[in-house]
This record gives sequence, C-alpha cells and structure tokens, in this order.
Amino acid sequence: MPLSVESMITLNVLQNKWWAEQKRKEEAANKLDLYHDDYEEIIREKMKELFCKANINRLYYHVNQSQNILKRVINEISTIYKVEPQRDYNEDKRYEEILGYLDLNTKLKKVNCYVNLLNECLIKVGERKGKIVYDIITPNMCMVLQNEDDPTEADAIIYTTTSVNDVSKTDILYHYWDVEGSYRIFDGGFKLKKIVYDPEDPRATKGRSPYIDKKLKQYVMPFVVFRRQEPDSAFWDQDTGRDLYNATIMTGIKMTLLDYYFKVATFKQIYTVGDVVEIPNNQISDPLTIFRVSGENATVGLLDMQINMNQLKEAIEFQINSVINNYGISADMWTLTPGEMSGRALKIKNERLLEIRENQLPFYRKAELELFEITRIVNNAHFSQKISENVEFSIDFGELEWPEDPKEELKLDIMKWGMGLYPTAQLYMKYNPDITDQKKAIKKWRQNIEDTLKFREENPSLDAELNKILGQRGGFGGAVSPEGEEEEE
Repeated sequence: MPLSVESMITLNVLQNKWWAEQKRKEEAANKLDLYHDDYEEIIREKMKELFCKANINRLYYHVNQSQNILKRVINEISTIYKVEPQRDYNEDKRYEEILGYLDLNTKLKKVNCYVNLLNECLIKVGERKGKIVYDIITPNMCMVLQNEDDPTEADAIIYTTTSVNDVSKTDILYHYWDVEGSYRIFDGGFKLKKIVYDPEDPRATKGRSPYIDKKLKQYVMPFVVFRRQEPDSAFWDQDTGRDLYNATIMTGIKMTLLDYYFKVATFKQIYTVGDVVEIPNNQISDPLTIFRVSGENATVGLLDMQINMNQLKEAIEFQINSVINNYGISADMWTLTPGEMSGRALKIKNERLLEIRENQLPFYRKAELELFEITRIVNNAHFSQKISENVEFSIDFGELEWPEDPKEELKLDIMKWGMGLYPTAQLYMKYNPDITDQKKAIKKWRQNIEDTLKFREENPSLDAELNKILGQRGGFGGAVSPEGEEEEE
C-alpha cells in the first residue's frame, strides 16, 4: 500500500532530522578527539579538501598536531571548579556520605571542560553496586526529543552505551527516558529489548518509575544538563566554539607544512646538464661517488630550495593569537609562566577570563541545585537511608587566587595575622597542608615556637651565623629597611 502524502512528508522530515543529529554527534565527537590529542585523521581529511592527491601523499607522514590550541584554551577558561566550592546541605548525613565517595569536584572539573568544549554536557544520576553514581554523557552519545512548546527543554533523552563482548562483535544499546516515566532499552537496530519502567505497560520489569518530584507530583528524568550559556531556540548549541575548532585544524595543517618545508629546505638536490651523463646506481647510498658529465657546456649544479620559514611561523602565530584573543587570553599570557608576573598583574591580564567565569556561574549554580534535587530523588527511591526532604541546598563558588612571590605572600600573611585578620590555625594549615584539624594546627604552632626558642637559647650564635648566610645586618627574624632600621613584620 503506497504511503500517503502526509506520511511521506513526515518520513522525510524524520529522515532529515536523523541525519542532522548524526552530523551534530559527529562534530561533537571530533571536538572530543581534538581535546584528547587524537586528531591526525581529522587533519588529513581537511587536507583532502585543500590539496591534490599527489601533495597529500607527500604530506601524509608529516601531520603535526603539536600545537593543540583547543585543548590549551579549554583548560585555561575552565575555572569554575579551580577553587573548591563550599556546599551547604544542612550537614545531612546521607548526602555527606554520598559526597565522600563520589569525588564530586574532580568529576565536575571534567564537566566544566566538556561544557566549554561542547557547549552542553549531561550527568545521569543512577544507582549501581549499592552506591549513587554520576555518569557523564556528552552530546556525541546523546539525542533528545524537544518539547513542542519549549524547544530548549527535552521531553525525552536517548543515550548510547557500547559493550564489546568478543573481539569481533560490538553491542550498541539505546537507552530511552521520557518525562512520562518510561525507560526502555533498544538494540542497535532500534528494536525493543526491554522495558524497565512504564506507568501503563504491563511488560515493564520494574513497574512504574520511582523517580517522582513530590513537590510537583510528576515524573522526572534522572538527568542534569550543564550549559555554557542560556539556549536561544533549541536544546543543543551547535555553533559556539567552531572558531576554536577550525583554528586548531588549520594550525595543524600549517604545522604540517612547516615540517615538510623544513625537510625540503634541508635537502640539496644535485642536477646535471650534458650530452653524456653517467650516474652510478649507488649514488644515494654513497655520496662520495662522483658524477661524470661530458659534452658541450656540461655542468653539475646544486638546487637549493629557499623557503621563507619565518613567514610561515608568523602566519601560525597570527592564527593562534587571533583565536585565543576571542577567549580572553592575551598573546603574552600564552607563553609567560605564572612566576614571571605578580599576582596582581596576572589578575589584570586575566580580567576577561574572570568575566567569562562570572557569566557562567549562574548556570552552574542552577545545575548544582538540580543535581542535588535529582540525587535526593534517586537516593530516596533506592536506599533506606534517606536525604531529608527538609534539606535546603546552596553553593558558594570560591574566588580565584593568583600566585604571588613567596616572600611577598609570606610578608602579607604575617601582616594580616598580626592585625587579627588571619586566624592562627588557618595560617599554619596554609603552609602545612598535611594538618587539617584546627586544634592540631594550634598545638603544632606552639610546639614549633617553643622548640625554636629553646634551640636559640642553646645556640646563642645562631642568629649571627644565619645573618651572615642571608646577608642581613639586623637580627634574624626581622626585615631591614633601606635606612638600616629594623621593621616589624
């Protein structure tokens, strides 16, 4: 029976949507490959668009991916969890236990990098082996069915898992979740394999979904979406960050050319002109064997390829500087190390990075709140030890700290301590991070002072000897002003 016009249009739309999704996922996968330094084939594919086959063959083994500016930029701008945030959950024992084994900040650092790389990243909250688990789901392994009224929201989420059962077979499974409380598993051909949760289907192995928001009295999917910015008109942001991706590929091609040109420029090609030319068969392996050329105007010459390597280097530098400026990184910061600049100068240089961080903080604060709520729902559905429904969650993201000169930092810390602005225990723990208990820190501080005073009494010449070593004119332990007067610290 032939399809109706309406059915043909629907089928065509679905096919186009499917291929568009595959293209989006492929682009996300390529970005991940770049971030993980696995993009030689991506460079080769791009070279096929730019060069003829003969030139591609010459460049094939010269592919250079040493300047991975995408990875460097993503790591530089991913600063949300550079300072450990302070989470307030009313000291709920169960949630504290979960945080104890999750290593949440380490996982969210990776999420922060993936969000800046891919614009979105999902965390699926689940239960496995008697523990709450957070699984990171990247856009290359995930599809969504958008809400008709609000396309930035998902009515269903489909993600893939892959397992290799033997050397010749790879099993792909599609996991389907929707807002109606359904969780189904399909095989690689989208044939239904199992129904886990469904409120109406009797084939569901576990009946109704236990993931219900008690306040809203509706089913929830156990996913949290971390975003780079507020979505405009679709769930996925496919465009932001393409400049960085393309610049990294083009930089790889230019570096490939640089390697090839270096090879060409360092090879001197001999040429001969004459009526009779005798070239020994072993000339390549034996450069001491001479050419014999005879005839009128017979000559032997040397072809020296003169290539402006500096011009190509300048083009590569321009490419890198152009794109990193888009992400708040100045050209000098690309090469300078923290020790070459003071903390204040670093903060000024990184002002744009701070602005990027401040713009992203509201999205992460919202996502962390959603993550807590979903964790509570999943935990309370599977475990007897509950997270209290009365717990209110909040998070305070710490301020970034910039490295100072150790001497200046110590001087400032002692000044703050002397003014009562820096608690003794915290100051001691800063310079001895192995001590984490404040009472132990105070006890150790006093013990060190007593030991030092006792040692000085037993060795009265200690100060004088130390002054000789350090080149100080005043007593050891005090700084000397330019006028020779000792300043109190």
